[in-house]
Amino acid sequence: MFIGYNKVRMHDTDMAGILYFPRQFRFVHDTLEELMNKEGIGFDYLFRKSPYVFVIVHAEADYLSSVNVGDPLEIHLVVENIRKTSFTIAYTIYKADKVLMGRAKTVHVCLESKTRQKIPVPDELKKTLSKYKK
Repeated sequence: MFIGYNKVRMHDTDMAGILYFPRQFRFVHDTLEELMNKEGIGFDYLFRKSPYVFVIVHAEADYLSSVNVGDPLEIHLVVENIRKTSFTIAYTIYKADKVLMGRAKTVHVCLESKTRQKIPVPDELKKTLSKYKK
C-alpha cells in the first residue's frame, strides 16, 4: 500500500461540506502521481521520454462523508490487479479523524507512446506496481 496526503481546498467543496464530484478524482490522481514520482517514473518522463504511457479507461467513485475546507486527507492506494495490457488501482480516502470520506477505482491501459496502440504492461511498470498489490 502507498499512502498519499492532500488537503481540501476552497475550490473542492461548498459551504455545506459537499465535495464537488470531480475533486475526488483529483485527490486519487495526485496520489498516483506522487507514487510514480517516488518510484522514479514521473509523469514528465512518461509523457515526454517513455516508450509507453498509460491512460485511464474506466473510473468510479463513491462519496461517503462530507468535508470542509482545510480538512487533511489520507489517501490509501493499492494495486488490485495487473493484467496483460491493463492494471486496476483502488483508493480509499480518509479524513484526519479516520472517517472514510470516499473510495475510488481506476483502470489503466498501457499504450505505445508513438502509435498509441495497446501494449502489454511494461516490465519496469509491472515491477513497480507489484510492490503495491494487496
